[in-house]
This record gives sequence, structure tokens and C-alpha cells, in this order.
Amino acid sequence: MKTFRISAVLVALGLSAAGAMAGQIVDTDIYADDVDNRATGSNSVALQHVGTTFGDGRILDSEIRASNARNTASGNNSLAHQDIGVATSGGTLRRVYVDADNARNRATGNQSEATQEIGKVSNGLIQDTYIYADNANNLASGFQSRAEQKVGVVN
Repeated sequence: MKTFRISAVLVALGLSAAGAMAGQIVDTDIYADDVDNRATGSNSVALQHVGTTFGDGRILDSEIRASNARNTASGNNSLAHQDIGVATSGGTLRRVYVDADNARNRATGNQSEATQEIGKVSNGLIQDTYIYADNANNLASGFQSRAEQKVGVVN
């Protein structure tokens, strides 16, 4: 009987810990104006995440500012990925202000890839949210390069 109780407690603790791992940003102001992230050389990867949650992510009653954010990967087969105000995997943006004006994401070199996501939710909900991405720019340049930009998207 003791073994069963200990196992039940461990399972319960494991389940509660797994539930607590879901990413949340609540009642928070994030100011990251003029941030700059760079990776150079073949196969370089530049990842920039500002106000981003992963795994059932929720962003509630918050402000995320990343005006003039810069993310650059240069070199053949490079990858530049920029997230600003993004909630993934069943995510929610509720009563959130996302300001990403003049955000720049660049991948240069043959077979490079640039992905820019601003105010985006995966498999979830955007509600009572303001997403500002004036002059946001996403660029992939070079032979067989690919660029994808998502602003205010639920997918």
C-alpha cells in the first residue's frame, strides 16, 4: 500500500509540474526597442524571441514593444527567425499591445530562410489585442531563398 501512495504522489507531482511548464506572460511590460541579434557564416542561425511563450503559451494583459528590432543571419544556408508577441501551441493573446514597428528580419546567402512572426498564435485565440507592425520587413536573399512573414495570424 505504501508503494501505491508514493507512486500516486509522484504521478500527481509530475502532472502538476507538467501543467506549470506552459509558458505565460501576464500583466507584464516588455520593452526591447532597438535590440539587435546577428549570426554570420555558412549555416548560421539567428533566433530572436521578444515577448514569446512556448507550449500552451498565453500572453494576457501585457504590452510588448520591440520597435526597430533587428535580426540577421548571413551566409549560405542561413536561417533568421524573429518572433515578437507570439504564443505557440494552443496559445492565447488577450488584451495585449504588440508594437513591432520597423522590425527587420534578414537572411542572406544561397538557400537562406527568413521567418518573421508578429502578434501570432498557433492553434489558439487573439482577442482584444492591438498589433502594430508598421514598416516591418522580412527579407531572404540569395539563390533558392525563402521568406515568410506573419502579422496578426492564428494558424
